[in-house]
Amino acid sequence: MSKRTILAITVALVLVAAGCQCAPRREVPTATPTILSQPTETPSPAESTAVPPTTAPSGPTSPPPLPTATSAPSTDYLGVKHQGGTLGAVWTLADIRVGAHEDRFRVVIEMRESQDHAPYHEVVEVDNEAVPFPTGYDPSWGAARIDVIVSDLYLYDFPVGERLPINAPKNPVVTRIGLYPTESDAHVGFSIGLSEPAPYEVYYLTEPVRIVIDVVYP
Repeated sequence: MSKRTILAITVALVLVAAGCQCAPRREVPTATPTILSQPTETPSPAESTAVPPTTAPSGPTSPPPLPTATSAPSTDYLGVKHQGGTLGAVWTLADIRVGAHEDRFRVVIEMRESQDHAPYHEVVEVDNEAVPFPTGYDPSWGAARIDVIVSDLYLYDFPVGERLPINAPKNPVVTRIGLYPTESDAHVGFSIGLSEPAPYEVYYLTEPVRIVIDVVYP
């Protein structure tokens, strides 16, 4: 046995005999868990803010007042001339007919020819007394007239004496339909008598060609 070994054994024995004690182990404190309070859920705006219902009006809302109608009919259309159609062809009168409808009175001037246009025509409403016929004032036509002058239109074998004038069937405004005297053989005129001034519409149709005047009831 070596000297080093003997020395180590000796030192160990001395320490045991001396009652050497190791330093006490430090006690590690136990961590106390911190209990966090549960977060309070923030309500959404829709849940947190209650919108009170809109209070309905106590009574019905009155509609805006309607415009007051004037007692006298408008005469803004008197003297206004309407023009349509095309010059340069020869046309033959085939028929003239009338019809009373719910809201208007219709006069149809029909030609024998089938074209994509109508003969040239002028239409104007006049005061019957202020602008009388070339032959003179005739009160039996009414307070106003719609005069229609058609160019390049010929009557030929149309039975004028049998067909005109036409006493209008029952309606609020049109009295009769007849010829308007013209100075030229190349023009044929028609007149629509009115008990009072009234608005009207004029247009033409094709196949066959027709000039249509709609007198709108005032």
